[in-house]
Amino acid sequence: MQAIYLDVSELSAPEPMRQIFLALAALSLGQCLVIYHRKNPVPLYPKLTELGFVYRVDVEHSLSDSTALRDSQSNKHARSKGRCEDLAVVIKVAFKTDESALASFSEMELQ
Repeated sequence: MQAIYLDVSELSAPEPMRQIFLALAALSLGQCLVIYHRKNPVPLYPKLTELGFVYRVDVEHSLSDSTALRDSQSNKHARSKGRCEDLAVVIKVAFKTDESALASFSEMELQ
């Protein structure tokens, strides 16, 4: 799977969401959009599902060393304490029709 990287961590709202949707519109089958964000964009997840994408979210809290994972397949979400500005969020998104997408997310090495 070809990874397309998008860093929106330095952008102020609503620019991150706009940039994400522009990148999603350009995504092709066999590509994965890897988004770096400083906040956990919870409103994005139901929209991704609506649009037919699968995703995995890795959230790291820099102060607590705890991790929250969310993915579109299990719909599980573990929450950890931490302030928004202390987050490092990586969202991996691919087309739902690419059946191997979610499995390959955990195998992807990030640059």
